[in-house]
Amino acid sequence: MQSEGYALQEFIQDVDGIIRGYSSESETLLHLKPVLEKLVSSPASVPAKAFTPRKDRFAMNLLQMPEDEAYSIIGGVWHPGQTTPIHDHLTWALIGVYEGEEREALFRRTDDGSNPRLAKIEPVSERVHKKGQVTVLGHKGIHRVDNISLRPTFSVHVYGRDIGNAKRHSYDPVTDASSLGTAMSYATKKDSSRSTVRPSPAKPAAWASFRD
Repeated sequence: MQSEGYALQEFIQDVDGIIRGYSSESETLLHLKPVLEKLVSSPASVPAKAFTPRKDRFAMNLLQMPEDEAYSIIGGVWHPGQTTPIHDHLTWALIGVYEGEEREALFRRTDDGSNPRLAKIEPVSERVHKKGQVTVLGHKGIHRVDNISLRPTFSVHVYGRDIGNAKRHSYDPVTDASSLGTAMSYATKKDSSRSTVRPSPAKPAAWASFRD
């Protein structure tokens, strides 16, 4: 999908309207996917400051979160070789590649979830996403993302809650261990990036180890 003249502020307005307008996860994701595809396919649609990098780890820049924390929009930066743990979000998520490419591995749980410290998972698929492509995860989605290319990758993420202060699981397929912790935190107070429609300056946050 190639489109011109679609800016970040327009995208934020569309995201806000869709999330307020649809109550079910399936409808929300169905309508959010094409607008994220439109954003990441459009030339110069996202300002460079949305992709402020870190040298030590994958960078997560908070672009938008409303007062009620109904969603958060993130600018992600991956340097070559950077990766995430296998993890979930405990909410729906969309990730669109704005520049470069990402490898995503999808997993599913095969146990009943009765033991909070253990989880059996198995691989489902693996694919490489390039500019303009969007991956969609429901609230039970489990994946791992990394940059296997030789240049940085920029992506735009939309989550169904304040992802920077949310707990989620990480998974170890070797030991079957599962842990619930906070994967990242915003580098500055989240209140400064809250708004109902207008984007605020990017606030860098980092993907760190999952921890309580």
